[in-house]
Amino acid sequence: MVKDYEISDLPIEIIHHVMFFLPVTDAIHISVLSKRFNHAWRTFQVMEFDQVLFFMKNKGTANQSQASVYGGKFIQKAMLMRFSNYMDDFLRRREPDIFPKKFKLRTLCVPNIDRYIDFALEKRVQDMEVNYAFLGTPLPIHSSIFVAKSIRVLKLTGLDLGLQDLILSDSLIEELSLNDCCVPETIRVLSEKLLLLKLANCMKLRDIEIDAPNLQSFTYDGGCEPCEINVGALESLKSLSLKNTLITDSWIEENVLKFISLQNLSINGCRNLKKVKIAHGKLKNFEFVDFGNKVELELKLITPSLVSFFYTGILPLHTVITSTQFKARLSLTQISATIEWFLALRHLLVPFNHCKVLTLEFKKQVVFPEELKDKWIAPMFGLKHLRVEVNSCSVSYRDLVAFLLQLSPHPNTLSIVQSFYYRDVVERVIKFKYVKKVAEEDSSCCKHLPVKCWRHYLTNIIMENFEDTDDKESLVMFFKDNMKMLDEKLIISHIH
Repeated sequence: MVKDYEISDLPIEIIHHVMFFLPVTDAIHISVLSKRFNHAWRTFQVMEFDQVLFFMKNKGTANQSQASVYGGKFIQKAMLMRFSNYMDDFLRRREPDIFPKKFKLRTLCVPNIDRYIDFALEKRVQDMEVNYAFLGTPLPIHSSIFVAKSIRVLKLTGLDLGLQDLILSDSLIEELSLNDCCVPETIRVLSEKLLLLKLANCMKLRDIEIDAPNLQSFTYDGGCEPCEINVGALESLKSLSLKNTLITDSWIEENVLKFISLQNLSINGCRNLKKVKIAHGKLKNFEFVDFGNKVELELKLITPSLVSFFYTGILPLHTVITSTQFKARLSLTQISATIEWFLALRHLLVPFNHCKVLTLEFKKQVVFPEELKDKWIAPMFGLKHLRVEVNSCSVSYRDLVAFLLQLSPHPNTLSIVQSFYYRDVVERVIKFKYVKKVAEEDSSCCKHLPVKCWRHYLTNIIMENFEDTDDKESLVMFFKDNMKMLDEKLIISHIH
């Protein structure tokens, strides 16, 4: 009892802070422990209702005899009624003079949803999130959300806004997110207050006009539907994400130049793009996801500040990247054993010769073809750190390392990450040490190349986390058999 008294004697602000990090159901349970806890709950600044969670916690409480007579429809109707009663009881018990900061509703079906939204607006709520988990038809609402003077953050999902037009001009909204909503054909954003805008899978939307000088983040997912995107200078924009939209090469080149503060750019599934040119002095992070364009894709990045490059897609891809201080990740969704595929891979990798770290992701084991070895010129003599991620339960480390050394002949480290669903991800690392002197010439190795490969300089290898691999010894023999330093002894160390 002493312990309970001490907790309930805490300042009301601290109790509110604790409640903020609790699920709503747990906060309700706490509210019945004492009058002070009950007062804290009735004055809590967050109103959160999750119908899905409510159903999961109460699915076994329906009257079983009635359920056997009426079946699932009775249970569904009874649960809807219980949830509505729960919300009504919660709102009725609140202190009338307390104005909550946040209202969050996740619902499958709630009668009179406008009544709850209007209640939140009357209480001058600042942060509103309404999520309707619909199965095809958005839920109509008829409230005046967009003209409310108190709203700062507005996130709506699965709703039919019932608007003829949507113009944000005098609004005080700072963050606006519309997902899977039925909206007007035209959305105009002319607000100086808006900082974040997200529009994803908005039905009927055909035209977007944005002139928001303080906007910092814009995310758009068009669902591959046609939509004109007209933007102003957006001088404060730092993050831009475009997905499944029909923008063109010229749109990218012309508009990115106007976003003088842009640091993060993500382009995903935009099928009309063929030759993408981006020139930007401040861009740091670039992501491009290609879901199988019918034409060869070209990416030209004149981005001296680039620190991260991420590509997911297929070959062939032609890239030009001016930066040399970036980390790159290439996730190739299609792998072939043909000579043409390996030549296309070599062409892809040349621009990554001087990046800091390159990560390659493959869906299966890759084995370098024997018939290419005499004609092959490695694409990345300057790359020092190469990582590969293989989503396969069966990997020959000897074949994989031999392939990686064909790509990067002088690495300081090779890292192999093998991941599959029933085992933890393990990263195995090989560290290389070389000498500078030139070894005895070998007529069958690097005969016509100005720079010799790793075989001629290797003196020391450190292998980490290879103790549980079946072909560890085979990998060790691979290094020893390929060593060209005849007057030196190869040292192989193991770290567990």
